[in-house]
Amino acid sequence: MSKLIKRITFTALVLVISTFIGYRAILALFPFPQEKISQIKYSKIIYDRQGNILRAFTGQNDSWIMPVNLQSINHNFSEATLSIEDKRFFKHPGVDPLAVMRAATSNLKAGKIISGASTISMQVVRLLAPKERTFFNKIIEAVHAFYLERKYSKAEILNLYFDLAPYGGNIYGVKAASMRFFQKLPYDLSLSESALLAGLPQSPSLLRPDRYPARAKKRRKQVLLSMVENSQITKNQFNKLQEEPVVAKNSSLGFNAPHFSRFIKNKYPKESYIYTTLDSNIQHFAQTKLKEVVNRLRPYGVTNGAIVVIENRTGKLRAMVGSADFFSKKDSGQINGTLSRRCPGSTLKPFSYAISFDKGLYTPAMILADVPIRYSGYKPKDYDKDYRGPVTVREALVDSLNIPAVSVTNRIGFRKLYFLMEKLGITTLDKNPNFYGLSLVLGSAEVRLLELTNAYSALARLGVYKPIQYKKDQAATGEERVISEAAAYLIADILGDQKRLAAIGIYRSKDNSPKIAFKTGTSYNHKDAWTIAYNPEYTIGIWLGNFSGKSSKALVGIEAATPLAVEIFDWLYLSQPAPWYKRPDSVGERLVCALSGEPVGKDCPHAVMSLYIKGRSIGKRCTVHRKMFVDQDKVYQVWPKELASWLRENDPSYIEPPDYLSAKGKITKSGNKPKILSPSPGCEYFITSSQASQRKLPLKAQAAYDSKQLFWFIDGKYFNKIEPGEKLFWEMEEGTHKIICSDNYGRSSEVEIKVR
Repeated sequence: MSKLIKRITFTALVLVISTFIGYRAILALFPFPQEKISQIKYSKIIYDRQGNILRAFTGQNDSWIMPVNLQSINHNFSEATLSIEDKRFFKHPGVDPLAVMRAATSNLKAGKIISGASTISMQVVRLLAPKERTFFNKIIEAVHAFYLERKYSKAEILNLYFDLAPYGGNIYGVKAASMRFFQKLPYDLSLSESALLAGLPQSPSLLRPDRYPARAKKRRKQVLLSMVENSQITKNQFNKLQEEPVVAKNSSLGFNAPHFSRFIKNKYPKESYIYTTLDSNIQHFAQTKLKEVVNRLRPYGVTNGAIVVIENRTGKLRAMVGSADFFSKKDSGQINGTLSRRCPGSTLKPFSYAISFDKGLYTPAMILADVPIRYSGYKPKDYDKDYRGPVTVREALVDSLNIPAVSVTNRIGFRKLYFLMEKLGITTLDKNPNFYGLSLVLGSAEVRLLELTNAYSALARLGVYKPIQYKKDQAATGEERVISEAAAYLIADILGDQKRLAAIGIYRSKDNSPKIAFKTGTSYNHKDAWTIAYNPEYTIGIWLGNFSGKSSKALVGIEAATPLAVEIFDWLYLSQPAPWYKRPDSVGERLVCALSGEPVGKDCPHAVMSLYIKGRSIGKRCTVHRKMFVDQDKVYQVWPKELASWLRENDPSYIEPPDYLSAKGKITKSGNKPKILSPSPGCEYFITSSQASQRKLPLKAQAAYDSKQLFWFIDGKYFNKIEPGEKLFWEMEEGTHKIICSDNYGRSSEVEIKVR
């Protein structure tokens, strides 16, 4: 007997005896490494909503290690493992004296080491806290195995083993091994595959089935033989299974939706298995189409883009495409464009209009002034640097006019827009509201596509904000109404105008094409092109541009990004009809002036039906159309000063009303009214000559200092106008006459005379 074998036998006997005798003393000096169990860093697996693996990330020491539970493991695998590793697992207290003696006897007979005596529990201890293989460390390992058995159940210990056992290379645990070598879960392993994996922990590097199939097959045979000896399989099964070829390959666990997967990994750092809301079908289609669009625009200097798709009812994220090509170093493809801060262009405008609707200041048909204007040194300009004069709210929003949007924001107060964007989850407004001012509505702040798309999702829910849901079974929280249902409906009705798609060559069929509301945006100097589109079910956000910030004339929202949004919507509804919004009870229709959009007045020549918010929208009658005292049968258009000035210079058809308006359209100003000096009130005047020159009566009045013109009216008809101090004569006619003098502010006096 060699000295080595004698030493092994002696060691085995001492190990068993000393372990039982010195348990408490050794445990006191060398505590069980309890913290190691809670510190296990498992691989992180990201799943889509259907349960498919999107991506797997390595765990501790850059290894593949995945938690598993006994219920998800094939029974054949458990039996095969216990058969070859620890037959008396459920009978011993952590150290198996019979196994120790049997191993020593076998080694003595063979004259060499052919058998070990480590139990499953001892192996778990060694896997938790590896130590140098010395006699003393073996005693500590045995003591810790006893402790482990007292602290945990047999099932829990076996579960830990199946989590931590080595299976070759950086693969640990049966789940990682099953998925890497056979591309299936442990529950789905065949008996042959179970036996193959069960034998690997003995010498994982030398038995790897993907590299050494012959060795793995030989080891499998040993496992199957042990199962025959333990009556777990029959001899016939053994004969059949041992001849099966070894078919195993170390394959990747998946690399799909890489930006989203990395985002989820960082968002939930403590979770190993994360079942997400991502829909791989939508993700794949969006990714494919984005790449096509970017490749088409690449000759024009556009290299990247990003897409977000949110399901409105649940708030669940269905797609996140961070770039056109994740693997492109040249285009910085690993940057997640959905999270990048970019200038949003005109995409914030609908929110200002929604606030104005809620405050009752405007309705879609009302008029805004698209004319040059200045706000404390700030002078906004339209995208095309042109002016359109009077435009409806609907036209201003559909055509994305800057000046009307700034005018609306000025009226509601830019802080209202700022705080609404915060409520809608925009986290990039990191400066004081005054820093952005009125230019906020034109895109002076930066936003993230992910957050902006979710803000629009609130519009799509007719005013209800929900945080984005990323996990499949995550409970919805934080729901809040931030815009009235009526205001959000009016925005959807405006942005749902499909006719503007024809301008870019997209013609929609009412029967077959899904109706969408959409808003575009183009940032300053053509660095970003946006389109956010929605219907009741989905909101889709598109950004196109360059991560370097390089500009391109091709980066125009409606031309570059909108066709892509339309294509995704069309794909979503290939086999089903698309929904649209039902008008809520809080939105009504009323007659309004066809020109001003205000409730129709007595003098309005034409009226149309228009939407408004019941009990909230402004109810003031049309103030644009007014009859003049000058001519009772003529209706003039009386516009606000800034519009009147623009029309006077730019619209040849514009007829400027007289400066004086009668009581049916009065302009008033405090101050002294004109005092008629001639004729005198109540006097009688006589015609003494047939000559016209002898029949003239002087009209004189004393005017206030601020009066610029005096208007004279005889018997209700306009006679003439003069400047204060000028002379005016009226050729008298027999009868009783009422003479009125009014200045340009509408202040007037009258006298009544008789002429004989």
